[in-house]
Amino acid sequence: MVAQFLDNIQGYSNLGFYLSMLLEGSSIPFPGMVVILTLGNLMASGIIEAFWLALGMSLAYSLASFIPYMIGLKFQSCLKEKSKLSKVQAWFRKYGEWSICFSRPFGVGNYISYVAGMSKVNPWRYGILTFTGIFPWAYAMLILANIPGSLM
Repeated sequence: MVAQFLDNIQGYSNLGFYLSMLLEGSSIPFPGMVVILTLGNLMASGIIEAFWLALGMSLAYSLASFIPYMIGLKFQSCLKEKSKLSKVQAWFRKYGEWSICFSRPFGVGNYISYVAGMSKVNPWRYGILTFTGIFPWAYAMLILANIPGSLM
């Protein structure tokens, strides 16, 4: 499935990166890191180009992450009882709003969007913290993908 996806989006240049980040940010189960590393390796870019590409990717992710945020905001009473979310909520209470930023590169990053909505975090603050957390990850993945002899 991932190979077919890569074949389909490779011809669209940077659109594949943005689409991957939209899917990842919207909390759809998707192997974003694998796709970014593979596409990054196939479409080698310099450090400056990678910076601008990571900026666009981070914006796409941040915008898409408002989908689970809004779900959390609208359906907070239904979602509070979910076991996985209760663990993330405890983590959110312990570390506060900065957990939005620091959790982005990790698996809990997608769940934190629901919890941020449920906690009624200011949307502007949520967007800024999300972007701040995902940008270094996106940039690092592009740089890692371009290291000669990298894993891909």
